[in-house]
Amino acid sequence: MLHFRSGSSNAVNANTAVQECLDRAFEEDAAEGCNLLIVYSTVGHNFPQLIAAAREACPTAHIVGGSGSGVIASEGVSESMRSMALMAITGDEVSVASVAGLNGRNSADLARSVADDLKAQSDDINMIYVLSAGLDVSGDKVIQGIEEVFGTDITIFGLTTADNGKAKRTFQFHDETVMEDGLVLVGFSDHSLELVTGVHHGSVPLEAVMFEVTKCDANQILELDGQPAWPTLMAKLGLPAETPPADALPIAGLGMDLNDEESAAYDNPQILRVPIKVSDDQQSFYLPTSVEAGTRYVLMQRDEHLIFEGVDRLMKRLGDQLNGRKPVAVFHADCMARGRLMFNRVLKDEIIAKMQHPICGDEMVPWLGIYGFSEYAQLAGKNAFHSYTTSLFPIVRNATS
Repeated sequence: MLHFRSGSSNAVNANTAVQECLDRAFEEDAAEGCNLLIVYSTVGHNFPQLIAAAREACPTAHIVGGSGSGVIASEGVSESMRSMALMAITGDEVSVASVAGLNGRNSADLARSVADDLKAQSDDINMIYVLSAGLDVSGDKVIQGIEEVFGTDITIFGLTTADNGKAKRTFQFHDETVMEDGLVLVGFSDHSLELVTGVHHGSVPLEAVMFEVTKCDANQILELDGQPAWPTLMAKLGLPAETPPADALPIAGLGMDLNDEESAAYDNPQILRVPIKVSDDQQSFYLPTSVEAGTRYVLMQRDEHLIFEGVDRLMKRLGDQLNGRKPVAVFHADCMARGRLMFNRVLKDEIIAKMQHPICGDEMVPWLGIYGFSEYAQLAGKNAFHSYTTSLFPIVRNATS
């Protein structure tokens, strides 16, 4: 049976930060028997040093993790250049596999390969946590590759990594290997556990601003409405064509209409896609999903009122699913643009408290979250890929355990 503990630290030294995280996670207990460490960090930390410190403290554990623009833990939110949080898991029912070289064209093939490696370790896996590169990936194809091995009933959750908002380099690691184009899968085979999923974004469509993909290649959009894609999108936003994607991320969400069942489960009529990478000639851009010609997108606008109202409704839906059960752990993937916009900054403590208190009350439930670029979360009972969302993954003991 798996057991979860979490901790966080703002120490600037990676060795000290790892030790502080583990001290908070294990308190008076020893960390040596840990089977898996999942570590999130902002990009200021030295990742090889981080891994070496984790290996010294937990010599037999799998060590996986990645980078984001900030971390979320039971203790709260931190977006400093050297923030760290981890989830420590004890128990034998975990398996880990990874690969480097992920991109938008090969996402299905590499995901299938890693899923094969994972299944060879255990054919009893019922939940898979995904940690992938964030800049050049087709998240829907990652899901497809995993499902081709494990079937569509497998529960998939996780995120794509991020940096400090620059959209330049994102990092993933598995044991002693640090990657910028990696895919890491963690399989859980403890059938006493059940994953509850809640996901919501807070954007509204600008109905008058529609685009049709007229030319594309894998996850690269070459033309919108018959014109070069990136200058066309930037013109609609009132920005110059040379604008880097990092500067456009908060306002460049593209929405795709959902069917009625999906919309009801999502509490949103559209699912969002994020332009995360621009071609060298600044004429085309990449989404973190595959693209087909003829797809229509509507420009989406962040709505702060909807963000906060939507979180309240999200927590109500999660509460109904939890049905009084206290989570043994919560995983959390979030968008860096969600929160209260003040003093030219998005302040996140308030909105995180609106999530943590209904689930945890006054208890310190193990909690591990990160601000990444996109999210893997189920929608209407099916595995799906999202951007710009809050995605919450409480893990509970099921009724038979």
